[in-house]
Amino acid sequence: MRTIYKLISMLCIACCFAGCKDSDDEIAQASLTLSVPTVSFTAKQSSEIVKVDATRKWSAIASDYWITVTPDNYPSAKEHFIANVSVSVSFNDTGDDREGFVVFYLEDEEVVRLIVKQSTEGAGEGPDEEFPITWANLQWCASTAILEGGNFEAGSCVFANGITNVLESTTGEDITCDIGYSLDDTSPDGDGWTWTPCWFNGDWGDNFYYQGRIEGIPVGNYHYTFRYRNGTGPYKYAGTNGLWNGVDNLSGTFEVKSASGGGDIDYSKFTITWANLQWKAADEIQAGSFFEAGSQVYIDGLTNQDSPSASGEGVIGEIGYSTSPDPTGNDWVWNEGWFNGDWGNNFYYQATTPEITVPGTYYYTFRFKMGKDGQYAYAGTDGLWDGAGNVCGTFIVK
Repeated sequence: MRTIYKLISMLCIACCFAGCKDSDDEIAQASLTLSVPTVSFTAKQSSEIVKVDATRKWSAIASDYWITVTPDNYPSAKEHFIANVSVSVSFNDTGDDREGFVVFYLEDEEVVRLIVKQSTEGAGEGPDEEFPITWANLQWCASTAILEGGNFEAGSCVFANGITNVLESTTGEDITCDIGYSLDDTSPDGDGWTWTPCWFNGDWGDNFYYQGRIEGIPVGNYHYTFRYRNGTGPYKYAGTNGLWNGVDNLSGTFEVKSASGGGDIDYSKFTITWANLQWKAADEIQAGSFFEAGSQVYIDGLTNQDSPSASGEGVIGEIGYSTSPDPTGNDWVWNEGWFNGDWGNNFYYQATTPEITVPGTYYYTFRFKMGKDGQYAYAGTDGLWDGAGNVCGTFIVK
């Protein structure tokens, strides 16, 4: 089984999943049920969503080469969870209707089979593409409300049978992605949408994961989504849980609020008491690339307010790197990051270093301060940096 690319821990909800967890005091009976017993397709390459309601870890295996299921497992630990599973079929050029199945195992014991049927209807039209994009979703957004002058950031997954579920990619291969926004809730393939290229963030199971950022837009309520294309193929648009169709798979929304009227914050009332190294995009990068990571910070009375922040309340977060393990030294290079959103009682920041051209092993961390004149506090592996129990992270430039 391929190793799942580890993205931001807070955001790594398994792709396509939406579920509910039993209380800690209850352990559900072992069970697995499907929303439908059978899925049917025409001859064209396409996908359908099947809901898998299970209370234990499960896995799924397709009976034939022309059937793909993603995700094909979920490592539940005696918790109730409903997973949205994409079942895809390749183009049927056999000249005959065909039938297969997907076997679902609950803790390694077969419990149910999903029947998969594909007719020859439409076979004369031929496949639209050799490796068409058949699924994409709106996976995550940092915050649904930002302040004027801030950045809106979101992420999306895409599936193309034969590409995203086969190649261990570091580039996204030939699949390109843009993030777009509009003031109107219209079809994203029409006028009124503004598009900005996104960056490939990594493999995520059988999917590719992309993130995008929208900057410098005025106050208002907006709709957003992602669009994908394989090479010079047609654009496909992500919806809330599958390709956009304007009915049950829709665009996302966010709001840009006015930055005026907030007043000044008296930072003398607050102290940074905790910060950690939460996530990094990769352990190794190529020379000439940048290193990306994320960090959380806790400030009692500020990061844990009842109302979520859309801007970070003036808290500044920076990423730094050096060949020295002490981030308070003068040989560290620092680059300002961006507020990514509330995370429980903490604020979450992401940042990238400048391009690093010299191969070697480097130390990295984040530092935070409140307002432009504040004192820096440095993040460690699980608390403020002290050089002993809480230290800097490392990465390699090859």
